[in-house]
Amino acid sequence: MGVIASHLGMLVALWVVLILLGLSIVVRVVTGLKGTLVLADLATAVTRPLLVDVLPLILLALLMGIDGTHTLVRIWYYVAAVLIALREVVALGRVLQNKL
Repeated sequence: MGVIASHLGMLVALWVVLILLGLSIVVRVVTGLKGTLVLADLATAVTRPLLVDVLPLILLALLMGIDGTHTLVRIWYYVAAVLIALREVVALGRVLQNKL
């Protein structure tokens, strides 16, 4: 995490991803509470984004030690962060459109 904390752009990208994932989790939990509450679905909604979206970003940041210039890893990190953010915005829009 020191690599991410030492580079402002990577830190902001991670913040944006975490905020969008948190918002998505809250929306899914609130819309799930309106129907029947299944604890397995609730647990999946909370843990899946962390394992599938945040963990790869952290692993990419750890690969900075391999790339001497850090350019390739940063490019992949930013591409991954932008794609995760776009996917979450589209998913949030779809959930809100269906529920409202």
